[in-house]
Amino acid sequence: MKIWLAYRFTGADIEELRKRLELIRSSFAAIGMTVVTMIQDIQNWEATRLPKAEVVRRAYELMPSCDGCVCIYHDASPSEGRGWDAGFFAALGKPTVMALRDGIALPYHEALFTENSSNVASGWPSIIRYDDLGEIAPSFWMKMRRERKV
Repeated sequence: MKIWLAYRFTGADIEELRKRLELIRSSFAAIGMTVVTMIQDIQNWEATRLPKAEVVRRAYELMPSCDGCVCIYHDASPSEGRGWDAGFFAALGKPTVMALRDGIALPYHEALFTENSSNVASGWPSIIRYDDLGEIAPSFWMKMRRERKV
């Protein structure tokens, strides 16, 4: 299973971001899933290497090959990009998951993820709460197993 990961990149320290995304990627790999991200798989860690139009074009090509989208909200910044990614996947009829850090509340965004009917059809959770980024993949897997009753 291939997961598109939406994560706020703007203003992030690149080395800290690299560590966080590698932790997330390895935790999903441990449960047999592949993670695809814009900054790793399209921009190769060089945010200014490609013109924005080219990055978006490549994202449009790559996103439909993914089975669904996990959007990570590590802070209270709503970030339009993650919402755009979730909307794109919902329009494709694919599930979207909001990974929301404990203590953060974004009621409007939470409602958008909960309303995606593809989550119910696929057995994917709508919202995962986490404290540590390494908890997202195991929580995703446990909730998915519970929904699918496998």
